[in-house]
Amino acid sequence: MKNRSLVFLIPLIICLACDREKVVVRGVVDGGARTGVSLERLDINRTTVIDSLRTGRDGSFSFSTRIKEPQLLLLRNDRGEILNLLPFPGERISVSTTYHAFGEIYSVEGSPESEKVRLLVEHLHYTRTTVDSLVKVADSIMQQEDPRLALVRTAYTRALVDQKRFTIRFLVENMHSLASIYALYQKFDEENFILGEESDLQYYKVVADSLENSYPGVSLVRSLRRDIEQREAIFEGQRHMEELISMADETGLPQLSIPDRDGNAIALSDLEGRVVLVIFWASGNEASVRALIRLQSTYDRYHDKGFEVYAISLDNDRIRWMNTIDFNEFNWINVSELSYPDSKADMIYNVNRLPAGFLVNREGEIVARDLYGRTLETWLDNLL
Repeated sequence: MKNRSLVFLIPLIICLACDREKVVVRGVVDGGARTGVSLERLDINRTTVIDSLRTGRDGSFSFSTRIKEPQLLLLRNDRGEILNLLPFPGERISVSTTYHAFGEIYSVEGSPESEKVRLLVEHLHYTRTTVDSLVKVADSIMQQEDPRLALVRTAYTRALVDQKRFTIRFLVENMHSLASIYALYQKFDEENFILGEESDLQYYKVVADSLENSYPGVSLVRSLRRDIEQREAIFEGQRHMEELISMADETGLPQLSIPDRDGNAIALSDLEGRVVLVIFWASGNEASVRALIRLQSTYDRYHDKGFEVYAISLDNDRIRWMNTIDFNEFNWINVSELSYPDSKADMIYNVNRLPAGFLVNREGEIVARDLYGRTLETWLDNLL
């Protein structure tokens, strides 16, 4: 009799354990009837689709999945916009947003950590809106000598500083919260982390130390630690680059002379007098190709003012390199040794990831690294 009872109890125990792992995400997208929504798992650097569906006539949706530990999940709509969640096993989450402000303005119930993430998203949305408004004002001012432009730049800088202070304050107050991992990886834009300087690595380490005590073995925390190690290696390489620069000639710029697609050697020194972005990329590296595509609008806007791009491709296939240039219409200076992985240029500049960019002023001095988008344009406004 006891054995028969045990047989009936085992499935019940299994069902109870499964229920404790089940996460349900229900919500409504106002104005989003019959639109596509997917639920995805977010690691530090990649996402995996769990399920997808179309919302009901009232914009409603419902997902369920099983997790054995806290995870970053996101809802993605059919425009690629995302809404971030941080559920624990067993949570029943209710989400409300609108189609036109998906993931920027929303409410969430049933998940305390997801609510902390929402607060982070809300504040960053405010900062981005402020910055975008300032950029529009700056674009409307025609004269560079206009005193209003200096006021706008000051306000722009203050907005970025205030956002960084908010993020640091959040980390200090939520050191034992997994939402602090989300805070570490927020970005001003597609290229620039809020906490992206080498000195900011201390916050990553403190958060990792704290969470390893609170959540030992959780995948998010392990991924954070691995990413910290990779960032330390990158910053070490950058320090090496600074040493190379200090040992270079009086211009402070390691010199290069590399053939273009027609075999004509183009020396970097020939571009003195212009502001130059020396950027390393490769036709087979999607991230660097995307970066160059985004760079085109900046190039078109500033080229006639004295801005040039010296794009060094780490390739060994001439046809593939040229096809990528032609297909994407990269009309700046394109050069390549076509000897990768034995290229000399990337060794001289100690390139350890792609893309890698070095901004050179009119005097031929490296003044900044890895600037893209709005941040690059702000530097160009000052240098040109």
